[in-house]
Amino acid sequence: MKSPSISRRRYRAVSAIIPTVAILLLLAACAPAAAPQPAATATPAAPQPAATAVPAAAPKAPVATPTAVSAAPAPKAISPALAQVIEGAKKEGRVTVQLQSGVEAKLVREGIKKKYGVDLQIESQPSASYPAALAKALAEQKAGAVPSYDVLPLSDTTSVEAARANLAEKVDWEPLLAQGTPREMIQLDGYGVSVFNNHVGMVYNPKVVPPAESPKSFTDLGNPKWRGKIAAFNYANQYLLYAFVRGVDRTLAEFRAFMKNSPPMEVYANGATRYMSGEYPIIFSTSTYYLEAQKAGVPAEWASLDVSWVTTAMFHAIKGAKNPNAAKLFIVFLASPEGHKIYNDSGRGSMFYPGSVEFKINELDVKAGLPIYVPIKWPGAMDFYLSEKGQQAMDEISRIMKGE
Repeated sequence: MKSPSISRRRYRAVSAIIPTVAILLLLAACAPAAAPQPAATATPAAPQPAATAVPAAAPKAPVATPTAVSAAPAPKAISPALAQVIEGAKKEGRVTVQLQSGVEAKLVREGIKKKYGVDLQIESQPSASYPAALAKALAEQKAGAVPSYDVLPLSDTTSVEAARANLAEKVDWEPLLAQGTPREMIQLDGYGVSVFNNHVGMVYNPKVVPPAESPKSFTDLGNPKWRGKIAAFNYANQYLLYAFVRGVDRTLAEFRAFMKNSPPMEVYANGATRYMSGEYPIIFSTSTYYLEAQKAGVPAEWASLDVSWVTTAMFHAIKGAKNPNAAKLFIVFLASPEGHKIYNDSGRGSMFYPGSVEFKINELDVKAGLPIYVPIKWPGAMDFYLSEKGQQAMDEISRIMKGE
């Protein structure tokens, strides 16, 4: 089947059309039409909360998959905006960040030095929980304190919250992007820059769980046969988004059944550790840990359950940061082809870069006929997520996780 674009408006490649020249009896030369330059498309700003009724099921959105995207036609010469950022970063000399597991600050530092001639001292801490990181940053903002981090990575949903709270700086990223960086990396109208995507679903060990017998939907996770065999993530906001697309009442009922199997509910990395050690043959997690398992030589298969659920991790330059220029330079490097290679090698690729593992997973899901669910693009998802009814549903999810 033909794979449609992940976004009818923004992510379709712009290709040059060269007409076929027919030479019959007359000699005529037809010059090919000039290829149009891809226009920068602004991602809609963070949505405003709207109270919406809890749906039985979200409307189906068109199945989509990313196609080869156009690279930002950055000029050969450094833009004045980038030159200013580079000079500012040289003076600042350092940047404080959070980085995902498996991403080495040393490699990023070396890459920035090679590409921009700036030797930044990178002070990094592990990124373990996006909601916790956001909560701390918002508390610092409210107290008028200097941010602990110049740069924060957040999930798509927590990124929306950061943009709405005016925590992240809105930046004109386009003149800063390195040559070869897809424009689609710019997110939320400049409040964030995408560095990688994840799929949310199931990783399982085919040596322990034969593919034919593996769970095929979230409903199956509540089967008593899987008691003591599944570990899962503990992010209530993620389950809320999953509930929206599957139907809230249905998903909450199935979540209760799942919790009766007593799965350990922890951050992604802890679940992955349990899987890698062989303690649990199934984890409800993200594709990052599927790739990590493969690289570690641990048998692993991936399965998207019910929908092809895509998240977009973004990096943000935090308002009031000590090192604003270094923050911007750090982010544009991570979005560049060189930065993407570092992240892709860590098991986190971007579906905006054709050939990445995330791109390939998406292609498989489309072939399987699964709807592609991108929460910040899905009709009504973010309105519900930010609404009072959404908060009530998330509170209920938290109670279920606690066994109440």
